[in-house]
Amino acid sequence: MSELFKLQNMELYWPSLYEVNPTSQKYQVDIVNLNEKQIEKLESLGIDVKSKDDERGFFVTCKSKYEIVPYNTNGDELERSIKVGNGSRADVLVKPYSWKGPTGNKGVSLGVTKLVITDLNKYVKEDSDEDVEIL
Repeated sequence: MSELFKLQNMELYWPSLYEVNPTSQKYQVDIVNLNEKQIEKLESLGIDVKSKDDERGFFVTCKSKYEIVPYNTNGDELERSIKVGNGSRADVLVKPYSWKGPTGNKGVSLGVTKLVITDLNKYVKEDSDEDVEIL
């Protein structure tokens, strides 16, 4: 399976691009609010498109053993200190791949070949101590 294609102007959620996601133990990003044409294409390849009835609409989670390096529209790598936040938009070059798990389960997932941030929404960690009630 070697079909490479671009998902253009996509919204991103939960990007773990330079740090491993603690739940999956992989680098990952959700590509959200997929349209009907994108859903049809992904499902025709055997990719599981999900919906949790929340602001993400229909989405796929792309996971990787390797860092997912974000680039700007000039082709330069974003500085590692810049954290890509929910709601950022990107052109995402993706490639489906088949996998088989250690327990015999198998499927098709979507890998990110290139991630170009077109509209950055920087993630800024909130200082939660300020608004917390102290007892």
